[in-house]
This record gives sequence, C-alpha cells and structure tokens, in this order.
Amino acid sequence: MKKLLTLAAIAIAVVAMNACKSSDSPEKVAEKFLNHINKKEFAEAKKLVTPESEATIDMWENFSKMGGETSKESKIENLKCKISEETVEGKKIEKATCEYTDNGEPKELNLVKKDGKWLVEMKKETPDLNTTEMESDSTVVTQDTAQKK
Repeated sequence: MKKLLTLAAIAIAVVAMNACKSSDSPEKVAEKFLNHINKKEFAEAKKLVTPESEATIDMWENFSKMGGETSKESKIENLKCKISEETVEGKKIEKATCEYTDNGEPKELNLVKKDGKWLVEMKKETPDLNTTEMESDSTVVTQDTAQKK
C-alpha cells in the first residue's frame, strides 16, 4: 500500500511539473514569432505580440502587400533569452531579452510576460527585424529630400 501511495504521489508531482511547463518559454515564443515573420505569416505573428506591438506587424503586412520586401530569408541561430524582473508602479513585471543571430548579424528581441503568457514587445525605438531593405530605402529618401532643399 505504501508503494502504491508513493507511486501516486510521484505521478501527481510529474503531472504538476508538466502543467507548469505548458506555458511557452521566452525562447519558444521568440522562435515561433521569428519563424512566422520569416514566412510572412503576419496573422500568426500578431498573436505573439503585445497589443501595443500589433501596429508594427500591421505595417509590415501592409508593406508586404504593396510588393515591398519586409524581410529576406533569414537563418536564425544561437537564440538565448535572459529573464529579468522589474517593478513598475508597485507591480512586478517579468521581461526577457532574447539575443540571436540573423544570417550572422547579432539581433535582439524583447518579450514581456502578461497574464502568464510571454509576448513579443516591440518598442518604437526597437529596430525592425530583418528590414535592412526598408531602412536603406528610407535613408535614400531622406538624402534625396535633403538634396532637393
């Protein structure tokens, strides 16, 4: 009887531990997000971002529909996330900074935990992922505008 009770306790502990692991880690969320962006699956990527970040995904999608290149084929490697905790207005907020290489170039992605779920947080000052084409185009426009004045 003791063996059966011990076995049951172990089974319950294993199930409880697996239930806690069911929420995605920052690495898993970041990897899913980057893969969706890479495949131009904007609706799926949008499910993995904060509400404040949805406008950026909409912008990328609209640019893509207009025939613009929002990203080139990427090779994401060495994805590692560091979790930190901040206190804002008396509330503890879990954040993660995920560093990775995109075709050999170091990049960073920020995540925040909201309602027990890790979400990509794209701040206005955060550079857009894989948008070297768009960035260089805007530089040319700025230079052209400056030359016309």
